[in-house]
Amino acid sequence: MSRQPIYSVLADELVRDIGAGRYPLGSLLPPEMEMAEERGLSRATVRAALGRLVQLGLVTRHKGVGTRIAAVQPGSYNPSTTSIEELAHFGAATHRTLLDIDEVTLDLDLAKRLGVQAGSRWFRVRTLRSDIKTEALPICFTENYVDIELSDVIHDIGDYSELIATRIASRYGRVVDEVRQVIRPRVLDPELCDLLRTAPNELALEIRRQYCSAGRLIYVSLSQHPADRFEYHMSLHR
Repeated sequence: MSRQPIYSVLADELVRDIGAGRYPLGSLLPPEMEMAEERGLSRATVRAALGRLVQLGLVTRHKGVGTRIAAVQPGSYNPSTTSIEELAHFGAATHRTLLDIDEVTLDLDLAKRLGVQAGSRWFRVRTLRSDIKTEALPICFTENYVDIELSDVIHDIGDYSELIATRIASRYGRVVDEVRQVIRPRVLDPELCDLLRTAPNELALEIRRQYCSAGRLIYVSLSQHPADRFEYHMSLHR
């Protein structure tokens, strides 16, 4: 099992501090040099940690201004994901419960749902997501299909809360630069109705996301959101 990088440990600490209100919305984080000296770290390590917070959508950085808090973990999370940054924030603002992990060879039907080649092999990780504060009804059930070559991010998935795509970027340097998304209605099967605690035959939104890095598909997620627990917002401008 690989050790968590120091910058990732610092990023996780800062996420917790922001969520706890130590750094209010609109305030500035301490300068890089100050944080580095206080913790005995290099500026490069601090810079990498702050870069993670930018990816999560929690801070903005501007030369001559500093690192400003742009968002905090909300007390009640209403999912709205319209960008890669908001997907990352979704990971930071929700709690993931690991159900199981296995290795699968895709049959024709499942391959079609995922939009990948039949007969290909993937690691499958099944999870539930819930509000990080209230731990109320689950927000969604997700099947995550990860490239077989990226197995390290699967073995320690219980030790981190961020999106799998974010961990792939930090572990392998494969930054997700494109997410292809398909949304369609679906009736939940009995197993998922039990897991999500819904009425029988509940309607859901199924969201398929294909995560790509430099044109290569590295990860696919298939999420089932009960219809009354998810809103999708999009603004179009001319």
